[in-house]
Amino acid sequence: MRKWFKNVTTIEELRSEYKVLLRQHHPDNGGDLHIMQEINAEYEVVFAILKQQNTASSESSTREESEEDTALRAVLNEIISFNMEIEIIGSWIWCFNSYPYKDRLKALGFKYAPKKRAWTWHYGEYKRYGKEKDIDDIRAKYGSQRVYRKSSMQYHLS
Repeated sequence: MRKWFKNVTTIEELRSEYKVLLRQHHPDNGGDLHIMQEINAEYEVVFAILKQQNTASSESSTREESEEDTALRAVLNEIISFNMEIEIIGSWIWCFNSYPYKDRLKALGFKYAPKKRAWTWHYGEYKRYGKEKDIDDIRAKYGSQRVYRKSSMQYHLS
């Protein structure tokens, strides 16, 4: 029986719901470590079930998706307590107003996008094809979720 991911039917929905729960229950945000461990354990089970249901994917792409998912969650767990604007655009993490954390972001594998004045993270190798896109065009194409700080340790998505 699912407690945290009741109405999730796709991996994208699972990731989205995980991000919400992460912001609500992460110990760095005043949440409880035991609850976060429950969420992570249930996430692993639901992810495995959804991955099995997606039998149309090849074995290598499923393995890559699992590795990408694990890496994305690990990075989000590392930066969740930083006092900056975090935005998830597609499968990328963008960090705005993040100058105080530049060294820590760089150590986590983030790259600086000077024209967008933001640090960005993406799993694996990335090659740009064509000309550079405006951030609003990227948001329009892939969708985005912004995370704003309500108080010193609370976040919400918009």
